[in-house]
Parts: sequence; C-alpha cells; structure tokens
Amino acid sequence: MGQQYDPRNVFTAMHHEVTSELLHLMDGFYSNIEDALFELAYRNNDEAQQGRCFDLMREMRFRRSNLIQTFARRMQRTVQYWFNDSVPYDEHNTELEIVAKGMSEKCAAHFKLLLQNIAERTAYGTGRDIKNIQLPISPYSIAYQFVCSCRSLEFDRDSIEIVQELFARFVLDRLGGVYGDCNQRLGDAGYGTLEELEGTTIISA
Repeated sequence: MGQQYDPRNVFTAMHHEVTSELLHLMDGFYSNIEDALFELAYRNNDEAQQGRCFDLMREMRFRRSNLIQTFARRMQRTVQYWFNDSVPYDEHNTELEIVAKGMSEKCAAHFKLLLQNIAERTAYGTGRDIKNIQLPISPYSIAYQFVCSCRSLEFDRDSIEIVQELFARFVLDRLGGVYGDCNQRLGDAGYGTLEELEGTTIISA
C-alpha cells in the first residue's frame, strides 16, 4: 500500500485526536478521584489523613480548569516531536522525569508491542531512524506532561502520590483503545511496520 496522505497532516490530525481523547479521560479521572478520596477518607480513622483527603479534593476541584488547560497546551506543543529527534518535552527536570517514569512503567510494559508498532510506522512515515523515535503520546510523555502541569499545586508528598496513582489508573491504564486507533490510522495511511515491510519484500521476490 502506498502512502495515501501527507505525513505532516496525518500525524498532526492524529495527535490532536489523541489530545482530545486524553481530555475525555481526564474528565473520568476527575469523576473518579473524588469518589476515591471520599472512600479513602471514610475508610481511615486518622483525622489528619481524612483532612488531607478533603483538602486534596477541594484543591483538585478548584484547580481543575487550570490543570486541564495546562495539560492540553503541553500535549499540543509536543506535536512537533513526530517530525524530529528531540525528546518529547521542552525542558529537563530530572525529579519530574523520575516521577513520570515510575508512573508510566506498568502501562508502557502492557502496551509495549502496540507502541512498538506505532514507533515503526512513525519511522516509516516520517523517514526517521527507528532508534531515534520517542513517541510524544507514549505513557511516559503523557505522564511527564501531567506532572509538569501539576507543579502549581502545593501538595504534600502523600497527596501527590495519591494523585499520581489515580492518574495512572484512570488515564494511563486506559490508553489501549487510543493506541489501537493510532496504529490503525497509521496503517491505513500506508505506513508499515518492520514485519509488514519484510513480508512485502518476500512476496515481491
């Protein structure tokens, strides 16, 4: 199958669609975080822990619009990284990179084959070396954009860990459909995986 579409249009449109899906998942994240915090508060007899949960709930509710808008802007800016070999974020913060890696490891392992297919199709579609592909929609990149977006929230360590755990559960762990759609979209555009391209070569021979 030949390349049916201009790569920049294909990847830009796909990136915008992924960002839209992430914002939908963020709505679910917010719906579930309040339920989870209520449950955690009432399950715990420690008044300090209960107070922490309710403070966190109020802060997350108050900051919701700003947090989601910041996250959306950061995700949209990473669209450029489909087309060059820079890392998929615009600044280095070692502490946040470590946090994002910890949040995303399970998700990255679970979707490893699907992400590999997307990376191979990206290399084919953009003419880049597969070794340099760092997907701007990878679990790590999404987690990094989220923790960077949370920097304005003044939480204690326990509260931060709660938010990170719930983001991983209600956003990162639910990316299977998003990645499946991306893989299908790139395949439909004519961008093959290494296995598909090798199969084509064998048939042609």
